[in-house]
Amino acid sequence: MRYYGKYLKIDFYKALHSKIILSHFVIPILGLVMMLSYYTLVSWSESEKILLYIQVVSMTFPLVISIVINMVYEQEEKCGRFQYFLTIPNKKYIPHVSKLFLLIILGLISTSISILGFGLIFKYMGNSSIDLWVYLKEVGIAFISNIPIYMIQYLVVFSFGKGASIALGITGSLICALMITGIGDGVWFVLPWGYSIRLSSYLFQYEISNKWSLALERNLSLAIILMLIYIIIGAISLVIFSNYWEGKREFY
Repeated sequence: MRYYGKYLKIDFYKALHSKIILSHFVIPILGLVMMLSYYTLVSWSESEKILLYIQVVSMTFPLVISIVINMVYEQEEKCGRFQYFLTIPNKKYIPHVSKLFLLIILGLISTSISILGFGLIFKYMGNSSIDLWVYLKEVGIAFISNIPIYMIQYLVVFSFGKGASIALGITGSLICALMITGIGDGVWFVLPWGYSIRLSSYLFQYEISNKWSLALERNLSLAIILMLIYIIIGAISLVIFSNYWEGKREFY
């Protein structure tokens, strides 16, 4: 734990003196301001506006996560060609785990600003049909659902480079958008990019109607189990990867 604390403190200071932390505040604030401004021009119901906002936020997560992790990769590449990871004599997974843990925590803060911030302002604008507790639940679901994506993106950028990571981020956002359509009905619970948009949408619809089908309940249970499996596999993969990674530069 002493090693973790040391590296986490270093990672925090590095992020503080870069655009990494700032981006976790600026991006969600810009997003909610844009959507709230747009909502002043349309005459949809409160529930339609909230559901669309939650889905749009979910769609942007894969791309935004890839951009942020690319920023971290770039920072370490410029700062001594990844010596931060390579100079530790043993337990080489510690700096990688510390770095990823900090990114996930920053992701929680960003998600809270994006969803809970929207809920507070939306309520202040005179929309009161949805309780703030629902937004808190949505924050929790969106946060947990995106942990596998953080792990995948981290492993991809350090294995294959920035180009592959951004390509995966764009593809992930497109897959996420497809998962909310009929195309995703039979496969969303298998793909990590389908969790955030489907689970957050189902939660909101349940809060409105207070019911869901038996088939949906089975899919939800399967999705949660698979999500936990992905997180465990991701954690094991990160530890193994860290012990063999040599800090090679990308070739494209």
